[in-house]
Amino acid sequence: MARGQFSLVVALYNVAEYVPAFLESLRTQTYPVQDLDIVVVDDGSTDTSAALVERWGREHHPGLRLVRQENAGPGAARNAGLRLARNTWVTFCDPDDVFHPGYFQEVAKFLQGDANGSAQLLATRLVQFADGTAKMNHNHPLGKKFRFGNTLVSLNNNPEFIQLHGPTAFLRREILAQHGLTFDERIRPKFEDSHLIGRYLSAVEEPVLGIVASARYLYRRNRQHGASLVAAAWADPRAYDDLPRYGYLGMLQAVQRQLGRIPHWAQYMVLYDLIWFYIDDKRMHSVTAGATSLQQERMHGLLEEIVELIDVEVIDEFSVVSQGWIFHNILRRHYKQLMDDPSVVQEGKHDEQRGTVRYSYLFQGDHPEEKTYLDGAPIVPNAAKVRDHRVLGKTLIKERVLILPEGAGLEIQLDGVPAVITTNRGVPFQPGRLPDQLPGFHLVPPAVPAGPGHHTASYIRPLGRNAGRFRQNRILHRSLTGTGGLAEARDSGTRYVQRIISRGKALRQKTADRRLVARAAQEPAVSRYKDAWLLMDRIGRADDNAEHLYRYLLRERPEINAWFLLERTSRDWDRLAAEGFKLVAYGSDESVLLYLNAAFKISSHLNANIEFPVSKRRFGTGRARFVFLQHGVIKDDMSLWLNTKETALMITATYAEHESIAGDGPYDLTRQEVKLVGFPRHDALLKTAELNPVHLRRQILMAPTWREYLRNELETAGSPMERAELFEHSDFGRNWLQLLRSQALGEFCQRNGYEVVFLPHPELESMVPLLKLPAYVRAAAYSEISVQAQLVQARMMVTDHSSLAFDAAYAGAKIIYFHFDGDEIFGGGHVYRKGYFDYRRDGLGPIAEAPDQVVRELAARDGRSGPTLYDERVRSTFPYWDSQSSVRTTSAIEDLNGNRPAGAEGRGHP
Repeated sequence: MARGQFSLVVALYNVAEYVPAFLESLRTQTYPVQDLDIVVVDDGSTDTSAALVERWGREHHPGLRLVRQENAGPGAARNAGLRLARNTWVTFCDPDDVFHPGYFQEVAKFLQGDANGSAQLLATRLVQFADGTAKMNHNHPLGKKFRFGNTLVSLNNNPEFIQLHGPTAFLRREILAQHGLTFDERIRPKFEDSHLIGRYLSAVEEPVLGIVASARYLYRRNRQHGASLVAAAWADPRAYDDLPRYGYLGMLQAVQRQLGRIPHWAQYMVLYDLIWFYIDDKRMHSVTAGATSLQQERMHGLLEEIVELIDVEVIDEFSVVSQGWIFHNILRRHYKQLMDDPSVVQEGKHDEQRGTVRYSYLFQGDHPEEKTYLDGAPIVPNAAKVRDHRVLGKTLIKERVLILPEGAGLEIQLDGVPAVITTNRGVPFQPGRLPDQLPGFHLVPPAVPAGPGHHTASYIRPLGRNAGRFRQNRILHRSLTGTGGLAEARDSGTRYVQRIISRGKALRQKTADRRLVARAAQEPAVSRYKDAWLLMDRIGRADDNAEHLYRYLLRERPEINAWFLLERTSRDWDRLAAEGFKLVAYGSDESVLLYLNAAFKISSHLNANIEFPVSKRRFGTGRARFVFLQHGVIKDDMSLWLNTKETALMITATYAEHESIAGDGPYDLTRQEVKLVGFPRHDALLKTAELNPVHLRRQILMAPTWREYLRNELETAGSPMERAELFEHSDFGRNWLQLLRSQALGEFCQRNGYEVVFLPHPELESMVPLLKLPAYVRAAAYSEISVQAQLVQARMMVTDHSSLAFDAAYAGAKIIYFHFDGDEIFGGGHVYRKGYFDYRRDGLGPIAEAPDQVVRELAARDGRSGPTLYDERVRSTFPYWDSQSSVRTTSAIEDLNGNRPAGAEGRGHP
């Protein structure tokens, strides 16, 4: 056996950039590095990773063993290393991470203090740091177990102290060998650590976890080059079969075979990972959206088997991370078929202006028969809908939403039985508690003095408070950043000065903010901005629905106290000022006074810095309610984004769009908040289009959208020219450029006197000058043109998925869709999730799948006379062709004050 207690098994694969920091953190350990049994398995690296390790071993650790093998994955590499491990405790660390200088010394001291040798598994503290910096974060969700310091925990009594991470775990080599425990190499792309730990804990006599809070393992986040296996997990097809089959289900079944039961700690391990899967799937741009129907089907089948092995008691008590109301009820209702008896209705948001309250309840199948009473009299909901809650493309539970008049005497009957109305959602929550102290568990300070720079008096005191803190931080800084002691001293001094300066600035800012808030409540700000309508489009641009609505208010409704918010440097400022717009500069003190007195925030966009145009942290949320005018017709599923917003009113422009959002489906909004009144900008668009007859227009507008996968590809470019070259060779760039450079397109334009206007997505604008475009193609940029003016010059428009096609069609242009990548666009790696809109069934023009087909469709649409199928679709898509959308929008905003009769839709708009 090698000297010391610890064996390190390191799976190495193409991390040459990070290996030096890893090795440096080993060399600078206060624990003798020669006493560490280090086994590195090079899993077929194609860079210099192995050479770096080999050279370091010769210079600093001759006993290090480097094994080379063909690439077989991290599980296979770790198994190869495990067979060579010699010492009592084995840990599986990653070579892109870093150890705190006292890491192994602290683990050794813990073992000295474990007087009875109770610990069967050791867990060290995971601290995250951002790649390229020494900035650390201690907020890992499983880090709560370290807040009590070094201690011993029985997982049978405290399953919430679970350990899933292999690199921060130490396992007894003897138990691994005795039970033939290795990594299951079929488990990809994650959970292989947890799978081994779960089987290991089922093999020990008592699953006692030794929590070594004083040992810190530094985990690299946000790798600048490449991605961790965990970060890329759901982009891997194996995540939908191998992971749940061999990982989650395999671990639970293996533990059950070993023990005859599945302890709660094992169920906690699986449930923890499933909750993160659900959270990931709920993200707007999650790669789970790209899962195929077969992957979805397999995953759902395996989830049924997995959750069957999780006890209801575990579901009802698990709170290591929040399950959330919906997922908690999916587990109970969909998987466990448990229903509330009597039925429970959740009381939600109160809308004081409208005098309504939102209520909801969950169900499966058809919703029950509803009857609602107020003070004993039957009432009709102001709005009602069924919201679908989906997991990986499948609706697992439904939520019935009722918007009812406010009143104390409300009764809701479901299938003839009064429901319990409550604000308690019943989601489990366990406050932090000390682990149970059991007989025989005895942890004492080590019997021998600690190494240099370490404390000996207080065993549970964090390492960072000992006498050697400065020296260890200096060493750690060198490991993380590759800089020496002088750089650390300089950086430390700089940080100290910056903290002093920042504190002074923060104090002055806080004082100024208090004065500004006080001014907002005084004259003249109150009279000037009382109940104002604050309108804006983008921060630095106008020319959208808010500008057009404001122009109507300025002309027709001057009694409304309307103001327009815009950056003072915007090229639109002088133009709007000349028209008489009352402008306030975005980011100014005056904008705070306006914001704090406004009744409505009205915008065509809903980014966070527009939803809250002044700092929420500094000035609060204000009292103004948000009116979303929209930037374009929503045709894809935007529910995961829109559901996170507090929207009092949303304007829609087409029948299908309105029904998809306000009707039954995935959106949280109801017909009370969503109104089909048309876009204000369509009023002017329609009038201007009539002045520019389609048959006289000589432009073909080409407006591609964006592909999220291009971002990572283009960011690797070292220069603008290289960026343009990468774009040229991407599937996206190759197809669009082939179309723009097409000889057939050039001949078509020359023959008919057409000019092609290329309007790329803003993400692509910077590289356009570097692309070789033909003379008949003129590049344009959103930042430099009026989109409205451009649309009425277009005879035809070619796009892939831009919602601008709706506006172009409304203005009379003929539409062609260029779908060279088909439905691949509807994946989490892009910016779309497929919604109600089907391009073949609902499209406003034909679909072309190749550049030459686009040219043929242009010729066909150009030469066709008389109404076509697509012309009829355009006409029936939009309910309003009367240039009165601003009138209807204004009425809908005024209706927010609740002066309409309950249940009335009012003023001719649904």
